[in-house]
Amino acid sequence: TALHLAVQSVRSGECKAALVGGVNLTLHPSRIAQFCQKNMLLKGNQCHPFGVGSGGFIDAEGCVAILIKSLKAAQADGDHIYGVIKGTAVNAGGRSKGYTVPNPGKQAEVIAKAISNSGVDPRTISYVEAHGTGTVIGDPIEVAGLKQAYEIHTDAKQFCALGSLKGNIGHLIAAAGLAGVVKVLLQFKYKKLVPSLHSETPNPNIDF
Repeated sequence: TALHLAVQSVRSGECKAALVGGVNLTLHPSRIAQFCQKNMLLKGNQCHPFGVGSGGFIDAEGCVAILIKSLKAAQADGDHIYGVIKGTAVNAGGRSKGYTVPNPGKQAEVIAKAISNSGVDPRTISYVEAHGTGTVIGDPIEVAGLKQAYEIHTDAKQFCALGSLKGNIGHLIAAAGLAGVVKVLLQFKYKKLVPSLHSETPNPNIDF
């Protein structure tokens, strides 16, 4: 959401540059107690995004910040450009069957909107950095939402790689989205996809 609002602000000329950040810190044990009460945390030390596992996520701490400017301004200033943002979108998650059970229709809606806003042919998108918390129910719903969104634009199948940083560094909650953006930018830089760890055996509930 912070990135979306910053992009809108730069595009409208409201500001010339924006620092977009996210922070996740565990400053009191009550936070972990709340996660445990909702059975959200993983019973183990390896998160399995889109793979077979006991389900749940690993809470992690971290902070992320990126600087965004218009492409023209960045080029004029001689900045190192890691990537170009073509389109963004946000929406509310909508009604679902619980806090940890996302709404696939709403996910599909916001993804399709972001694709439309970008003007990019989805068939040319070769990688998606997903939310992918490693939950037994959540991951299949996320893939279903992605499929719904892509099917609006193309009938091509299995052309796009899928990954999640949470198997590598855990779930950064409020910083998770931007951490995923940084992962994508670094994959651009090094021309290499980072493996999603602990996901060798796919979740059987996901129709890849």
